[in-house]
Amino acid sequence: MNAQAMSPSIFLSQVPLDTDDLLFRIRGGLYLDGILNKTDEIGIKEGLSEAIKNLIAKVNSQSFVLFGWESSLYVWPKSHLNTLPTELQEDSTCKSILKLVPIEVNDYLKRIPARKSVKIKPLKVVNLELLFELTRPDVFEIVTIQNNKNSRIHFRLILPIDVVVFANPEDEWGQLQEQFVKAVSTQLYEMDQCIQRFTKGKSVPIPQAFHFELPESSALTTVIYPAGYTEKDLEPLRKELHHQFSLQDKPFLRRSMAYSFPNDDLSNKYLKTIHKYIPSPSSDDFQVFVVYGSYTFHHYLQDDINDGGWGCAYRTLQTILSWYNHQGYINVPIPTHEKIQKILVTAGDKGPSIVGSTDWIGSFEIRSVLNSFGITSKIMNIRAGSELALAARELAEHFEVQGTPVMVGGEPLAHTLLGVAWNEETGAVKFLVLDAHYTGEDDWASVIDKAIEWKDDDFWDPLEPYNLCLPQRPQGV
Repeated sequence: MNAQAMSPSIFLSQVPLDTDDLLFRIRGGLYLDGILNKTDEIGIKEGLSEAIKNLIAKVNSQSFVLFGWESSLYVWPKSHLNTLPTELQEDSTCKSILKLVPIEVNDYLKRIPARKSVKIKPLKVVNLELLFELTRPDVFEIVTIQNNKNSRIHFRLILPIDVVVFANPEDEWGQLQEQFVKAVSTQLYEMDQCIQRFTKGKSVPIPQAFHFELPESSALTTVIYPAGYTEKDLEPLRKELHHQFSLQDKPFLRRSMAYSFPNDDLSNKYLKTIHKYIPSPSSDDFQVFVVYGSYTFHHYLQDDINDGGWGCAYRTLQTILSWYNHQGYINVPIPTHEKIQKILVTAGDKGPSIVGSTDWIGSFEIRSVLNSFGITSKIMNIRAGSELALAARELAEHFEVQGTPVMVGGEPLAHTLLGVAWNEETGAVKFLVLDAHYTGEDDWASVIDKAIEWKDDDFWDPLEPYNLCLPQRPQGV
């Protein structure tokens, strides 16, 4: 197979992310066994491809089994049998499975106050694991014994399957099972494509599945990437995918941007991308421009640090750096206050006495720290808060082109700006402000109620000068 002629390893799964529909996520490691007649690159590729074809055939046999996590439900998709036939029959609705398998769901979203949030339908995920039954009487494994002078090498590796399939709760269970078989078979084919493309010499990468949200799409897009490759190594593939899906020249498909499932969110120490649950101002009155991508919210008193009254700029900086981490531009631990202070000393911006102190920092110091991570920034000087609305056009362009969070510093307060809503004809402006001065728990309901809001232009002190730090986005996808 000619690797250069292959299409990118990608396929779409229609998965509404704000819906009453059910998401079935099928995971597990499948053993890939085979024989290599030749050990050069071509021979390795041929042997692996043949083994995957055999594995796909096995998935399409009656030995293929799915079982529900933390349940007693086992399903044979090809024969449409299961271990709980009285509860789950061919003509049962898909929602019948909710009584048999625990679901993964963002229950915390239900607690967000309705008066301040968009209407949310938490995604319900049904987790299934896949395996093969070894002793079915109607499944035969063919054993071939050969004795010749040619050296033959047996190989065995594990393919980490991660497939998503959605279903309307009212769909019939019998119809869904064939979709499971087809989805797993398709992913195995895509993994073969990935292996064919990225195998070099005798080095064979393990293919891995990542699921992504694309703009203006209610679907998850699954991409197969080879393990062990850097984001820079994978940029040519991402460029092909961007061309295929007419995506903008900014990251959408970096591995750090993969979709967070409910359990992923629950395990995160910091709340992620909270502005997506805040309703925007009316599109009849404003053009809305907001931060692009994901970030985590950092605020007073987190991490057992009592920084109330002085740490808001440090927290804003942490939120900004988290954005660069989540977009895959950098991969660094979020620096502590003391680490930030040491960076400023190394850069020559501050003397050694700042380390361990409660000294406040501003936009210029944030720019200096960002520089130490290879991130450039622009500084916007506003003579008084009453004039901040006049910067609406430039801020709108920043969020449209750069998409990064902005630090707004005014002695002695700092805020994180996540967007602007602007009416070019009337000059009316609203600012999406994330408040690092928040001191409550990292609870979705509390944070959305108290820490983020669209503010009118009178939110800013009319006599106070402000310096805005506008981090710039590196080029590349």
